Amino acid sequence: MVRFRIASLIVAVTALAAAGGFAFSSHAAPARAKPAVGKSFQDCAHCPVMTVVPAGSFIMGSPLTEATRQDDEGQHRVTFKKAFAVAKYLVTWDQWEECVRDRGCDGVAVEEALRIGQDGKPLGAAYVDHGRGNRPVVGESWYDAQMYVGWLNRRTGSNAYRLLSESEFEYAARAGTTTTFPWGDKADHNFANYGTEDDKPLGAGIGGRDVWGMQTSPVGSFPPNAWGLYDMQGNVYQWIEDCNQPDVTKLPTDGSAQKDVGCRTRGFKSNSFESHPQSLRPANRSYPYVPTQRGRNYLGIRVAKTLP
Repeated sequence: MVRFRIASLIVAVTALAAAGGFAFSSHAAPARAKPAVGKSFQDCAHCPVMTVVPAGSFIMGSPLTEATRQDDEGQHRVTFKKAFAVAKYLVTWDQWEECVRDRGCDGVAVEEALRIGQDGKPLGAAYVDHGRGNRPVVGESWYDAQMYVGWLNRRTGSNAYRLLSESEFEYAARAGTTTTFPWGDKADHNFANYGTEDDKPLGAGIGGRDVWGMQTSPVGSFPPNAWGLYDMQGNVYQWIEDCNQPDVTKLPTDGSAQKDVGCRTRGFKSNSFESHPQSLRPANRSYPYVPTQRGRNYLGIRVAKTLP
């Protein structure tokens, strides 16, 4: 009799649940739909806005005919089998300072480094603050960038945030284009904040929408590329994940970062407010700094996120 009552109760409970009479309680977070290509999302109030870039294939590097081409820009095909997300904008001071307040980033050390010149002496009155708020954070080392990534992962309960690989950065910067720059074959101050012409010393370049001279511009001040990403060229350089591989054709063909050689120096991509158009090209490569290098007011952060 007891067995019969228990069995009957189980049947009744199951039928009631199936009919929608009640719901079982669960503490598990609801499953989030995977963002579609081209869509943007934000995982927390102070997190970067992320944009999904598509899976695909492209020719990395530059053709022999490209003006100001460098010898380390040999062409080869890279294929991304999965879509991934790239920050729509550079990491801003507001976002960085949230990490500092949360004790995830070393704000004091970066501030001190920004006030030291490249000769190792204090800048004193020569120090220039380019502005905070929604301007790109600058001055952090590659390790500081990794600290920020780690803080993002802790804040969001994931392990998916990271820096872009060199291949990912060029792929996202080109956004399906094959010209010297994403907008065409000529540098143009209407599309980026960059410096003087290649035959002149580093310094301010002004024209079109570029009115900031020797300063960073607020993120999003120029038109986005075809995939909705801002400042992939110009404003400030951006740390990438890779160790230095002098021969670009030996980078992983799946778009992942180079991690097993040349780790004494780490790379960055893009360009800065004082830099020549030669380095504004997506194919340009830069690996001049050790990962502890701080204090460069033309070097910032952009993050990526691995998608499920």
